[in-house]
Amino acid sequence: MRWYPSKVDWWLGAALCALPGAAVVVIVAAVRSGTWTDVLLALGMLLFVAVLYVGLVLPVRYGVDDSHLIVRFGLCRQRIALADILEVRRTKNPLSSPALSLDRLRVQFGAGVFKSVMISPKAREAFLDDVARRAGLQRDGDRLVRPRGTAA
Repeated sequence: MRWYPSKVDWWLGAALCALPGAAVVVIVAAVRSGTWTDVLLALGMLLFVAVLYVGLVLPVRYGVDDSHLIVRFGLCRQRIALADILEVRRTKNPLSSPALSLDRLRVQFGAGVFKSVMISPKAREAFLDDVARRAGLQRDGDRLVRPRGTAA
């Protein structure tokens, strides 16, 4: 299994740091004011953010083994059979996805909207080469396609 961490856009990294940073500022202000209900409320806010990040956001990474692409985001995992991948292509689509950058790859693994995922591996070239080799896809620039005459 080889793991590829997600690329992180600077503005998204800053936004992800802003929420826990704001919670820490509120905790410090509450401690200085001596109001324990405010301290407990701020600690609850920080705990909520931590649970949200661990549950849905961090870590965001993509694993490739001999038979599957694994998309990991927080406690969630999506396993995609390499044999099912029809196409991988670049996209800047801003819709919600397990990617921390808008510099994304759309992995199509069946017909329809729900049979695709957008990811943003930091080492894009190595990721594309790895998936092409293991899934039997042809490389066409930043795009991977299933060769004609081969079934998915």
